[in-house]
Amino acid sequence: MKLYDGYIFDMDGVIYRGDEIIKDAITAINILKSKGCKVMFITNNSSKLAEEYVAKLKEIGVSPVADDEVMTSGDIAISYLKKELEQNPQKNNVLCVCGDAVKTLLRRAGFRIIDPKEYKKADYVIVGITTDFDWKLGNYASNAIAVYGAKFIATNPDIAKPVPNGEIFAGTGAIVKFIETASQTEPQIMGKPYPKMFEIAIQKMGLDKSKVLMVGDLLNTDIKGALDFGIDSAFVLTGLHKREDIQRFRITPTYVIESLMELVN
Repeated sequence: MKLYDGYIFDMDGVIYRGDEIIKDAITAINILKSKGCKVMFITNNSSKLAEEYVAKLKEIGVSPVADDEVMTSGDIAISYLKKELEQNPQKNNVLCVCGDAVKTLLRRAGFRIIDPKEYKKADYVIVGITTDFDWKLGNYASNAIAVYGAKFIATNPDIAKPVPNGEIFAGTGAIVKFIETASQTEPQIMGKPYPKMFEIAIQKMGLDKSKVLMVGDLLNTDIKGALDFGIDSAFVLTGLHKREDIQRFRITPTYVIESLMELVN
């Protein structure tokens, strides 16, 4: 495999699986960094702030990691909402179906997080990964959208992610489907496979996209997003999707690899 000037790495399923570190991945990334390659880490998982992911990457052995090398789908959602707020400053009420990290970003950006019982006042409903979702919250969110006109924003479409024991953990996409079905409204989705995250990552690296490789474990987000955006991709078989899923999804990556060490060998 040729050496690229820049690499965009998904994290969960590529560098780690939950609390399980994929040691070959850490070694490979550090070798690429030592060769002068530019690196970005992106994730659809909005459960943590970018600075928390920076700390985690450092803790598991990636060195060095700059603050601007990590980006979450929550960051992309807030970037979008900031532009919305500039155009409509009076519309700042948000009904949150998401975790504390996205709520922190919303507060930093000047939004008001409303109590779900105030759903009639919502200007936006934002959905991210959360373990606090239930039918009542989903119903409030669906009514805010379908009946009272709130804009429906989702950080990402990921249905599930792998965990170390071989099981899955239901993701943001599962919550999105509940609200989408009930409200009969499709969300504006911010994370992979949609292009904004790839676009910003490449801008941050200052590279032409022909010189960048996307490395991910999910065909329908990481690899599809890379294909749609026009960059090469490496599908690594350490996460949720397996080799046989290529035919099922009809998504063909540039490379299929067993380990990130294949990027440097």
